[in-house]
Amino acid sequence: MRIKIGSLVFKPMLGLSVVVLICMGILATLGTWQYKRLIWKTDLIVHINQAANADPLTSLAQANDVQKSGDPLDFRRIELDGAFLKPQINNGQPFHLMRSDGKRLLWRHYQPFQQPFKDGDITVYVATHKFEDRQKMTPPDMETGPSIIVGYVRIPDMATRFMPKNNPDKNRWFVFNASPELLDWAGPENDLGGDIETAYFIDQVFGVKTAADIPVKIPEIMNNHLDYMLTWYSFMLILLVIYLLLHKRAGRLYIERP
Repeated sequence: MRIKIGSLVFKPMLGLSVVVLICMGILATLGTWQYKRLIWKTDLIVHINQAANADPLTSLAQANDVQKSGDPLDFRRIELDGAFLKPQINNGQPFHLMRSDGKRLLWRHYQPFQQPFKDGDITVYVATHKFEDRQKMTPPDMETGPSIIVGYVRIPDMATRFMPKNNPDKNRWFVFNASPELLDWAGPENDLGGDIETAYFIDQVFGVKTAADIPVKIPEIMNNHLDYMLTWYSFMLILLVIYLLLHKRAGRLYIERP
């Protein structure tokens, strides 16, 4: 096979060309995937900053309205006046979900909290007390009765294959409502019926009186996808240069003299 572009002559090596073409396709796929991750991560950081710096919410109805509108909600500060309910599912116990505090893994109570409204009460889960694994059999008492709570609205993380498997029978959870087919956290929570909101939960902050007293919380989110994208595309360029140099050395890439 002979390709001629003007005075440039190129005679590609079939085997090498096939291998290089496959490798270029793989590198292009990886680079494009990192580009898509870059766009997603950049938008995520922007949304978190918008929610974190917005005025605190004062009701679950407001949280629902923000969610329905599609505006950023994760890490929005919130202050609620309502009451903790005795769980009617999970054997009357709060759900125990293991989370990291940045230094260690701790269990945490997830309890139903209800705020009354004229159009119907709204119930949501609140992450309350933390405790170590050695306290699993004798955890702290759950919160009960009327209470004013402050904290952050959080969007639950999605389950991944790398996370431990939840065990509803032993009340061991690693992802929020990750096994609805076994035990759905949104199940009816009071005698009047009605489901609990599970699209978000409240990360309670203790020791403060109002949501304005808690700091704006913005997590440190790594965003190295631009570097990764440029790395994969650079490998494509390097591979192409090596491919052309090999052909030039083999006398298969040259300028034809008149």
